[in-house]
Amino acid sequence: MSVHAADPSAGREESPVTTATPAPTLRMGVILASVREGRRGEAFARWILKLIAERPGVEPVLLDLRDHPLPAYVYPKTPTFIEGAYPDELPNRWARTVAALDGYVIVTPEYNHGYPGQLKNALDHVLKGWWYKPVGFVSYGGTGNGVRAVEQLRNVAVELRMVPVKGEVNIRLVDLATGENGEPTDPRYPRLAAAMLDQLLWWARAARQARSAEPPPA
Repeated sequence: MSVHAADPSAGREESPVTTATPAPTLRMGVILASVREGRRGEAFARWILKLIAERPGVEPVLLDLRDHPLPAYVYPKTPTFIEGAYPDELPNRWARTVAALDGYVIVTPEYNHGYPGQLKNALDHVLKGWWYKPVGFVSYGGTGNGVRAVEQLRNVAVELRMVPVKGEVNIRLVDLATGENGEPTDPRYPRLAAAMLDQLLWWARAARQARSAEPPPA
């Protein structure tokens, strides 16, 4: 008489095999604020784009304000009422571009203790597109490193219901050592950028999940 071992799976339903759904790609905008000829900010913005591209699951998008030459805000109604439905296509295209992103890095110079007027104009043309999305800052200037521009931008970001992260990169142009593409070579700047991006991407994922769970408060 032969003896057969009992099949432990007999009479049991097999569990379906499940695989984790990969998280959607984060789309992070790098806003290049300066539109001047010979601007230093373009090299810094492309440096940040490269650092973002090295992060898994993240797509960097350059928002060069030269490509978005917005007119002065002359409309009788505020963006609360006409965002995305402006009578002109330029601000509508800008609003769509901003709304399609999950977070931002603003790369700005400091002019007279402030930031460029065209950056303020670009910020003011959008409202809900900025809401509850994180923003980090890369500034540059003389001995002040652009920090005063960032101080002002933080207040504007909060008013626009953005989430400014604590980490920031403030580049001192005086005696700045740069690589062949104009990026800073002092090792402290990549460290500062990495810390800022860690915070920014954490908030971008958390904020996107929260926005998808329920409508954000006005």
